[in-house]
Amino acid sequence: MLRNRLFALLGLLVIASMALAACGAPAAPAEGPAATEAAPEATEAAPAEPKVMVACLAQEPSTLYMYSESALVKSFVLDAIYDGYAGPLGGYDARTYDYQSVYYDLSTFDDTAEQNTIEVGVGDVVYDPAQDAAVPLEAGMTISMNQAEGDPVEVTVEEGQKYPIVQIVTAFTLADGMTWEDGTPVTTADVQFSYDVGASPDTPSVKYFWTTQTQKIEIVDDSTYKYFFMPGYTSGTYFIDGMIHPLPAHVYGEGGSNPLTPAEMLADESVNRAPLAFGPFKMVEWVAGDHLTVEKNPTYWRAGEGLPKLDTLIYRFIPDTNQLIAQLASGECDFGTQDAAFEGSLPLIRQFEAEGLMVPQVVAGTVFEHLDFNTKPVESYTGAAATLKASDGSLLFQNVDFRHAIAYCIDRQAVVDAATNGAAVVQHTYTASDHPLYAGDDNITVYEFDPEKGKELLAGLGWTDSDGDGILDSGGQKLSFIHSTRVNPLREKVTQIVQAQLKDNCGIETKIELIGSEYFADGPDGLVFGRQYDLGEFAWLTGVEPPCTLYISSQVPSAELGWGNSNNTGFENADFDAACNAATQALDEATKAAEHAKAQAVFTEYLPSLPLFARAKILVTRPNVVGVLMDPTANSEFWNVENFDFEN
Repeated sequence: MLRNRLFALLGLLVIASMALAACGAPAAPAEGPAATEAAPEATEAAPAEPKVMVACLAQEPSTLYMYSESALVKSFVLDAIYDGYAGPLGGYDARTYDYQSVYYDLSTFDDTAEQNTIEVGVGDVVYDPAQDAAVPLEAGMTISMNQAEGDPVEVTVEEGQKYPIVQIVTAFTLADGMTWEDGTPVTTADVQFSYDVGASPDTPSVKYFWTTQTQKIEIVDDSTYKYFFMPGYTSGTYFIDGMIHPLPAHVYGEGGSNPLTPAEMLADESVNRAPLAFGPFKMVEWVAGDHLTVEKNPTYWRAGEGLPKLDTLIYRFIPDTNQLIAQLASGECDFGTQDAAFEGSLPLIRQFEAEGLMVPQVVAGTVFEHLDFNTKPVESYTGAAATLKASDGSLLFQNVDFRHAIAYCIDRQAVVDAATNGAAVVQHTYTASDHPLYAGDDNITVYEFDPEKGKELLAGLGWTDSDGDGILDSGGQKLSFIHSTRVNPLREKVTQIVQAQLKDNCGIETKIELIGSEYFADGPDGLVFGRQYDLGEFAWLTGVEPPCTLYISSQVPSAELGWGNSNNTGFENADFDAACNAATQALDEATKAAEHAKAQAVFTEYLPSLPLFARAKILVTRPNVVGVLMDPTANSEFWNVENFDFEN
């Protein structure tokens, strides 16, 4: 309706202006030179009607400040405001398992990237791969130092001695013509300002980039800066790892028009609701609970290419999926975004597709649903993960055969069919099977549905149905544990299906617990990351690089390592750690692929987490919408927003 009202108002304005022109114009003669001169005006085409597209979202962003909370719906808008938004460390698009630079010129990158050998000694700060942290060198300590060529060298540090270590240095140049919407050029002063804001303890960003990966940045001129990795730190994605998203220093920096501290920026209305644009669109209005509007930014550095193709983009907030689908069918929405969770409505959407009213785009995305086994519960936990035991006295959840049995007892394809209408894709490890760095089915352990094999493994651990009640038992104790997850419609379906399968297929009893946002609270009080659960279900984001670091030993949540760490399963395996670290630090593609394959092989052998499926990313458009493309690894479907358009 809003779109129709806009068109109506624009039409009235055009009619009114034509009427005024007619009233004020002198009468033209019927013949002669004046008539000839007036003729072209009479046949001029009317101005093109502004192009207004309505994107319907299931959620409303709470903020547009890039250094605040992370949310997919926020990136929908910031892709339009900035272009190439990948978070504070952005400037690129992740497209089909590859990276594409957006506003950093990489044409000379290979010529400017350096892999230097420097010398370090006592007091110098270097990257320690064993701790995955930057540490100062101290006399007597033993540390492995990565080299520019060859294998790492292990040294015992001595006072007065120097040791060779690799340091990668890259240079990044901002795209020519980048300009803030107020006409001020985007410069490396904005990059430095953003870097300093992100590093501030008052900014709630993960500090790994600043404390572990980075030694420093060095401004070369207004458009180029050098990025220095921490000595010893290597990365196969070094060509994007130093990209920093600019913030307008001339507004919020010292001496700017509205100088703010990092703490003040978190609460400032303009920072959160009206960020200054340098991308294809700029903010116009935000009506809470209803819509957000952006318009074509005339200072966009690609405006000379005729971009963006739209004049106005309206984000409407429609939390009810059925209502959103109805408005797609009626034409009030031009497309609906992936956050609407269209899986459950796919049959209805397919009917509308057959009637020519909408077109779904369904791809296997980079978010994978998984079941996590708590192999290392905290000492205070008294649930099943800390009490159920095998016949040899070992904790059941720490036993590999038990975890294998659970995998064999679950028909994951049936879960996909029932919970997602077949839209999702069964996944065997923490990366999808179509990923270029997937090890391949032949190189990992694949758990096909085989309940008899599952029951055989459980019997070997001492668990059988001795009383014939349909539930396995051992020593008078039932094989029963809690399957917990955060409140979410899709996961509620999955937990119920898994619950029924485990009971019917293998005699395992589960109790479902649906928990609010506190489910993901940091330890020691949080459930998942406080390691106070039995079987936990949630989703991780994979991407261009397989996320093996989610499961390395240094990421076990604890008081010593940090309660915000990712490895809530408590999985600790030296072979996995070595392969994962080697893969993420490899500078050549062959080594990276080989080490990622080793890590996946170890992971699937020990199975601290059972991947269920890659969740489908579903986008639904009207038939006349072009340029709106769902990509498997592009986090947001607005990655191509400057090319959104309607068919002529």
